[in-house]
Amino acid sequence: MSEQTYLSILTESQLNDYCQQILANSAIGWIAIDTEFVRVDTYFPELSLVQIQDCLGNTAIIDPIAIKANAQDERPLHALVELLSSKQVVKVFHSARQDIEVLYQLEGIMPAAIFDTQIASIFRKHGDIAGFARVIENELNTKLDKSQTRTNWHHRPLTAKQIEYALDDVRFLAPLYEKYQQELTESQLQAVKQDSDALLDENLYKPNPGKAGEKVKGTKGLKGKGIAIINALAQWREQYAIEHNRPKKWVMSDEVLVCIAKRPPQTVQALYKVPNIKASSVKGFGEQWIALIDQVFALPAAELPVPQKSIAKETAQEEVLLHFANAFIHQVALEYNMTASHLINKTQLLQMIRQPQTNILVGWRQALFGKNLEALLQGNSQLKIEQNHVVLANKT
Repeated sequence: MSEQTYLSILTESQLNDYCQQILANSAIGWIAIDTEFVRVDTYFPELSLVQIQDCLGNTAIIDPIAIKANAQDERPLHALVELLSSKQVVKVFHSARQDIEVLYQLEGIMPAAIFDTQIASIFRKHGDIAGFARVIENELNTKLDKSQTRTNWHHRPLTAKQIEYALDDVRFLAPLYEKYQQELTESQLQAVKQDSDALLDENLYKPNPGKAGEKVKGTKGLKGKGIAIINALAQWREQYAIEHNRPKKWVMSDEVLVCIAKRPPQTVQALYKVPNIKASSVKGFGEQWIALIDQVFALPAAELPVPQKSIAKETAQEEVLLHFANAFIHQVALEYNMTASHLINKTQLLQMIRQPQTNILVGWRQALFGKNLEALLQGNSQLKIEQNHVVLANKT
């Protein structure tokens, strides 16, 4: 394949001109966009490259490293931020969340008006976490070169192979979007929009040390003091990671956090006995951790967090209904190449059984199977077997 023609944007002035031209051109209603970034030894992802192809077929590569190196302005990428936050131009991503995270870090401003082709791919039976290369191979009959997936995108100069790889991510994203616009139904496109809009919730990307404890895995069964220790240490860990721009697990993993919460050490020396704890971390921060644990033990019982109430266990009759509904859910999952629990989990399904009028499914889930599941649970439709498949039928 011959090298692709593209616009190389290396200065703040070039970026300003490029973004202004897109916003001023009423014929450009959407752009396909992808990013390359590095996140190996930092808390925040670091932007390496931005690739864009507009709906007219023009392609550009924006080099934020080069732009920042020569910029005079304090916000050298502001023109890009303005383009991303414009509601008049739709930004098409594949698996948008990580791209949004790194782009949000530029100035703390959320992009607007996005379309995520990974979500749209669900309706094409590619699964809910379909990789871009697999989708392109299936939809456009093109096999992409993925040899640069693990490349160091911060290294300069970029090789011709890196550039070709980066361009492919938007060169094929654009026709994929056009195909989906033509072939998905109006209700499916609306569902994709709803889920894409949900990705623009700033709380998904803004660090919140005060709620860091809620993200720690393995805390089930902990009581008040244990939860309080998790919250205190997780908040400390998050703040340290942010301030020093280091991965939070470098200092203390979730596993170590939970071990400490289950059997709280009373001295720094006792910390060394915690399984899998880093001796260097204990040496550097042990006294701070013990002080936080002591503060938790000094709290009155009334100030300790209350464990979240678990949903009441299903009755024998509800268990029958769960099996019944799961026959339909597993059939949908099989048909769309997904895991059944990614469609709906047991807690959600039990809630719908107990409150059949409650609509808890949104976006692609509601469009794909939610309405049918509601009809089934409300007794307005029924299941039958056709050609060894479980199918939904109108109630006669």
